[in-house]
Amino acid sequence: MRKFFDFLQLAGRSILHRKMRSWLTVIGVFIGITAVVALISIGLGLEKTINEQVSGVFGVDNFVILNEDAFGGGPHGGDAEEYALDLELLRSIEGVKVAAAIRERTGFVQGQPDAEGNTLQGFLPVEGLSPELMTEFESFTGTLAAMPGGRLFEPGDVEVAVLDYEISQRLGVEVGDTIFVAGDGDNELDLTIVGIMAPSEEEEEDSSGGFGMSFSSGSTGDTISVPYDTMDLLWGPADDVLITLVRTKPGYDVDEVADQAEEALKQRGSEISAITYTDISDAIGTMTSTISAFLAGIAGISLLVGGVGVMNTMFTSVLERTKEIGVMKAVGAKNAHVWMIFLIESGLMGLVGGIVGTLLGLGLSAIASMLIGRLFEIELIVVASPTLIAVTLLGSFALGAVAGLWPAWRASRLPVVDALRYE
Repeated sequence: MRKFFDFLQLAGRSILHRKMRSWLTVIGVFIGITAVVALISIGLGLEKTINEQVSGVFGVDNFVILNEDAFGGGPHGGDAEEYALDLELLRSIEGVKVAAAIRERTGFVQGQPDAEGNTLQGFLPVEGLSPELMTEFESFTGTLAAMPGGRLFEPGDVEVAVLDYEISQRLGVEVGDTIFVAGDGDNELDLTIVGIMAPSEEEEEDSSGGFGMSFSSGSTGDTISVPYDTMDLLWGPADDVLITLVRTKPGYDVDEVADQAEEALKQRGSEISAITYTDISDAIGTMTSTISAFLAGIAGISLLVGGVGVMNTMFTSVLERTKEIGVMKAVGAKNAHVWMIFLIESGLMGLVGGIVGTLLGLGLSAIASMLIGRLFEIELIVVASPTLIAVTLLGSFALGAVAGLWPAWRASRLPVVDALRYE
């Protein structure tokens, strides 16, 4: 141990004796370290930010049921891939506290006659919503509220409807009026309007976010929303479900309940996948890690340049200190001692570059996170991971040491006589 500290002292003196050349070498290392640390730190911050946003909406006790091919186009005109669902079977699975679903079809809709006796009619999207969406899954739907004088769906509602503000104006209806809706075959109903959603400008001010329903902010404004059970009267059993939200009972593992629900529904012919927060978090982690690793790999090319700079500096140092090496060997230094001195010296240059690069990289990531947050109006978390710092410092020392292996080996193999006669 005493010898190691002596070697460390000798290596440190050599670096300080050649300050300008040593710092120029260190610059080549810390530029690469800065880029790598900044990119990885931003990637970790992005992953943590997304996970916190998802967990705020998802919750630890919820899961979502989607079609196995959820990003296609629905056969009934929906924006997402649809699937068949036995909602009562889902609700009967052990561990399921509440389940709510959304269906969508295109139906023939007829409003009230205007002052001139004209009646607006046409084919409009009709969406079936479980009442539990408004009471149990507000994190998904955002804050929903009807205009004064109206209300949202309640358990037991059947022949009622809630309209977007725009379509209510076009149809010429108010709360208490009725609209005619026709589904498949002879299925048709007169639905009483129980609520009208606020205009889009008010929705943007009041909405708390979430995934949003048809009549939340971002709506197309022409959707007729009806209770989920009403869709059965118009279009029969559900084979057009867009999304199902499920909350588990306290004490149950959400992943296990999701697996049971997926298995039970698939046995009934539903082509679905149950997605939990863990699934989404793993997918986010894989995606951000892959992107960060790719970008860091590109930035890591500069580390190769820095390593070549360390090697070049060490070769020059060996040539300048050839006579010194001869003296050390003449007074008893072994090849391993000489090799260790030069190896520690090159490792120290890499370590110094790593320290400076880590500090600059973390500072750069903080600035970049602030700029990204302002540009996209999000609060991007800055991550200064102790693991990242430790791995970076160890890696920078290893980079310097590896770059100095060959020069150190050349120095340790110099013959004593030739080294002492070197001018």
